[in-house]
Amino acid sequence: MQRKLHTLLLAFAVFFVVSCKKDDNTSVISKGTYDNGYFILNEGNFGSKGGDLSFRSYNADTLSQDNYLAVNPSSPLATTSTTLEYGTIYNGKLYLVTNYGGPLVAADEYSLKESARNAGLPASGHAFIGIDNSNGLLSTDDGIYPVTLSSLSVGTKITGVSGSVSDMLKSGNYVFALTANDGIVALKTSDYSIAKNLGTAIAGFAQGKDGYIYAAQTNALLKIDPSTLKVDTITTSFNVRYNEWVFTSSSIVASTQENAVYVLSDDQKIYRYVSGNNSSLSSAYITLPDDHYFYGKGIGYDAAKNTLVLITTGGFYGDANNTLYTYSAADATLKSAISYTDNLYPAMVVFH
Repeated sequence: MQRKLHTLLLAFAVFFVVSCKKDDNTSVISKGTYDNGYFILNEGNFGSKGGDLSFRSYNADTLSQDNYLAVNPSSPLATTSTTLEYGTIYNGKLYLVTNYGGPLVAADEYSLKESARNAGLPASGHAFIGIDNSNGLLSTDDGIYPVTLSSLSVGTKITGVSGSVSDMLKSGNYVFALTANDGIVALKTSDYSIAKNLGTAIAGFAQGKDGYIYAAQTNALLKIDPSTLKVDTITTSFNVRYNEWVFTSSSIVASTQENAVYVLSDDQKIYRYVSGNNSSLSSAYITLPDDHYFYGKGIGYDAAKNTLVLITTGGFYGDANNTLYTYSAADATLKSAISYTDNLYPAMVVFH
């Protein structure tokens, strides 16, 4: 009886310790090689090096490079004439879009092992979002296409949306798409028919903790109610950052811990809008040091750490001098600055 009681007590102790470790951020239980950090997508250097993924571990002050090719040596993401530009994680998969010839790929978010690839896209891909367990959408320089997640096969182009389409966001019954021809278009998730055109914009999208969808015009934030599609305009004193020459994901993100949205200006500053407080945009929240310039999307929000991750280079059009800044999203305190040298041209950050 004593031996049986001892065994039961020992089993309970092991269960308690393991349970505690699972709830602890320092848990030794790993989901995969790339679970404790985030990815940086690099466009690559035209003519000399294809784009790939950097990885920043939370436990290191350096970045590892070319991680996708290391795991998938026969399946590069980009060539020397294409650019890796967009990535997102959906239902355990990391979806990556390469411009100017594809491909669209899916890989496990923790191991990077590729599970599907479409190298024959109907147009140059821009962005991808998941819709449900079976379906997604791909925006391109020629409209929006439905995607079957299991195979990444692409269906017939969605009717009514033409020309270049960049960022998209799904919320409730609608998909919001940023189009060059028609501004913001709200599509019904049920059949992808157009519900409403919401007006011109140059940047989008981020969904705030308050539930609103945020986009931007040159001198205004747009606050969209995802249920009624009503749009409120909040005038800014600065020009919102926008690259009209190439596709990059829009420079706007939102906090998951407070009602705050962060948007980049065209003079290397970050502005923070607190929902309901228009005066919060009256002054810059963070200003980059001299001779540092946002590149690509320029900003990412790390929900696991409540930080803003900024990707910068030493030249306005990019160069080999990269600096990765991490700031507190709550009070703008600088947490770290990692400098690294290579012609990578970082496009955006993707978090688990």
